[in-house]
Amino acid sequence: MRRWLLLSSYHWLVLLTALALSAALVAWISFGLINVAMANFEFLKRYGLMAVREGGLRQAVEIGARASLALLFYLLFKAIETELIQRWRGKGH
Repeated sequence: MRRWLLLSSYHWLVLLTALALSAALVAWISFGLINVAMANFEFLKRYGLMAVREGGLRQAVEIGARASLALLFYLLFKAIETELIQRWRGKGH
């Protein structure tokens, strides 16, 4: 495995900074995502093919991509959190 993927090789301060950054990115990316997704779904449901021609389907794909990116940063957050907790409990280094 590549060294930069091993969380145990990083200093705790670097991990704490990455943890805070990933939490901020999850919050920033997912802010209002549900409202936009529901509005897009309603737009597609109400106007059908016309909504698809006006970019409703493209917007739905973009919403899915934003949700996937938020999930990626959430998983990064959880991985770093787990590493820091293991170190704190003495099971790591």
